[in-house]
Formats: sequence, C-alpha cells, structure tokens
Amino acid sequence: MSEAFGGSARSINRRIDSLARERDSIGRILVQAELHSVREEIESVKQSLEQIEELLCGTRN
Repeated sequence: MSEAFGGSARSINRRIDSLARERDSIGRILVQAELHSVREEIESVKQSLEQIEELLCGTRN
C-alpha cells in the first residue's frame, strides 16, 4: 500500500512526523502572537490609567 503513495512506510512516517512538528511550531507561534497582542493592550491601558491618575491628582494640565 505505501508504494502506491510513492514511498516507503518509513518515508511516510518521517513526513507525518515532520508535519506534526510544523503544526506544533505554528501553534506556538500563534500563542506567542496572541500574548504579544495582549501585552500591547495592557501597556496601552496602563498608560491611559497613568494619564487619568495625573489628571485626578492635578499634576497634569
């Protein structure tokens, strides 16, 4: 059966393993990208809160 797909069983298994590693790597990249986006949003909110605090304390014009 494996010859019908143009390769040995070992070759097919190596390709499957390679694809699984690529899938896992892409998954990690997507998770990291999401975290980066969340960090940026948190920093933006932090800056907004600092500006509001300055206005409330009267230290900012």
